Amino acid sequence: MHGTKRKQWSKEALNRKRLNDVKKIKDYRKLVDKVLTLKESQVYDLKSLKSTTELLEINPEFNTAWNFRRDIIDNIRNELDSEFWDNELKFTMKTLKRFPKVYWIWNHRVWVLSHHVDSSIKIWQKELFIVNQMLELDSRNYHGWHYRRIVIQNMERLGNKSLNHQEFQYTTEKINQNISNFSAWHQRVQLISMMFDHDEIANKLDLLKDELDYITNAMFTGADDQAVWDYICWFIEYDNVFKTLELKEYTKMLNDLQTNIVMINDDDKDFSGKENPWCLKVLILIENLQCKRGIKKSDDVLKSKEWLAKLIEVDPLRANRYRYLLDSQYHE
Repeated sequence: MHGTKRKQWSKEALNRKRLNDVKKIKDYRKLVDKVLTLKESQVYDLKSLKSTTELLEINPEFNTAWNFRRDIIDNIRNELDSEFWDNELKFTMKTLKRFPKVYWIWNHRVWVLSHHVDSSIKIWQKELFIVNQMLELDSRNYHGWHYRRIVIQNMERLGNKSLNHQEFQYTTEKINQNISNFSAWHQRVQLISMMFDHDEIANKLDLLKDELDYITNAMFTGADDQAVWDYICWFIEYDNVFKTLELKEYTKMLNDLQTNIVMINDDDKDFSGKENPWCLKVLILIENLQCKRGIKKSDDVLKSKEWLAKLIEVDPLRANRYRYLLDSQYHE
């Protein structure tokens, strides 16, 4: 870490460390061989389970060991009581605290919850509380959000009730806490789509108008934040937005967004001397949508060519892409 002094090792201490590392590697390889041999021989007992525990505590990314562990549990499940399943959940939680971004741990925890002898909606409700606490510590952990969706799906299945509105409010809370929370914005996309698909919105027009106010405020708050602009791009392209607003309201929405984005871009230019690349990209998208929906005609004065030329200057890493778009779409 920056500002942390590197530990100075004496020659003797360094030699001891190397010898210790060699022993650790040797012991690890021996343990791997043992677990793989047990797996190959299909030895399903508590001793084999203990061996997988020892291995996974060292290397939780060893998916073969997780698979073997589940095979063992499946084969001896008649010998296992409720306490075992609770301890298995404790084991995965202890491992997750050390390695929160290892997918195989999350995957095993879902399996344990699904096969727990006391599996019911209550155990999933308890799990939702736990995952919420974990997301409080790291609100942008992709694995945590993915896992939360699985928990919610099981609660919906067992409770026979959609929780989409509740989850929509949860994304609002998380975005309000941190506007850069890409996972929350992504989940918001999924929820709006599901609510439209399942006809769960009492007043679609009101929801979309509220959402437009929300994203307008978001783009002024996070003008340099990709998560915000990605969501805006999805929202204005989403077919149900066009169908619900109809042409007149949809046209007004695009025009209002265009005016606000030009304002943000001008402010950025005055402050930093540079155009905002996200503003330019979304302005191009808006103009394309205006043409696609018949709001603008092909013989109208279009500014996308000018904006693409500016993007070549302010976003040089993608300059070749912008040149290609200029040549292919605006070749005279």
